[in-house]
Amino acid sequence: MITLNPYLIFKDNCEEAFNFYKTVFGGSILFMGRYKDVPQENKQLFPLSHNEKIMHTTLQINAQTVLMGCDSAETYERARGAFINNFYLYISTGDKADAYRIFNELSIGGNITMPISQTFWSTHYGMVIDKFGIYWKITFNPDKK
Repeated sequence: MITLNPYLIFKDNCEEAFNFYKTVFGGSILFMGRYKDVPQENKQLFPLSHNEKIMHTTLQINAQTVLMGCDSAETYERARGAFINNFYLYISTGDKADAYRIFNELSIGGNITMPISQTFWSTHYGMVIDKFGIYWKITFNPDKK
């Protein structure tokens, strides 16, 4: 079985983002490790300035979906101006209320690029860039349950 789970890179607010995503999606943060927790023999790989930043975190949303991420200022800066916006995280919900709740919560402090509404391809569909710069598409279509 193949699974596909997103891995998000943040400049320095990964912990804040994942605590926010936990309130939006529920689930459990299974791991949140900092660079300072790297084994001693590998510490030279990371600058001391990274010590309090997140080296890796995992949010288990459900049995099939895991959201992962880290703080990596270097990766984040290298991607600036590149095609970092060439993807969306696509959320398909089991009911209309969840679609609207998730859309509205991700919209707080973010930018709605397409309000959630009926389209010719879905009864409830919207797009938003959250306050962390992550692009989302939210949908509920009762005919495709």
